[in-house]
Amino acid sequence: MEDVNCPYCGFEQEIDHDDGFGYDECGKWEQECVSCEKVFIYTTYISFSYEVSKADCLNGEKHSYEKTNTFPAALSRMKCVDCGHERKATEKEMESVLVA
Repeated sequence: MEDVNCPYCGFEQEIDHDDGFGYDECGKWEQECVSCEKVFIYTTYISFSYEVSKADCLNGEKHSYEKTNTFPAALSRMKCVDCGHERKATEKEMESVLVA
């Protein structure tokens, strides 16, 4: 998916952010069109979006732990699928990890 259309010829192209160039919202940035080779100006606007989900473990319920996908398996930890909390695996949990 392309970022913008050239204001001169309408050609679709990506904004070049090599080395972090053009991410600052304070200013105008130059880029040359890859089609007509004219230089145009762009400004950057950064927006945030969020996704929410329940985390019952943060409201008095138990964590829902699953084994992390770790190599080597002996270094596996247990991670809550709801809140991301990690803890060391118990000996019993490690037995199942090392057998698998």
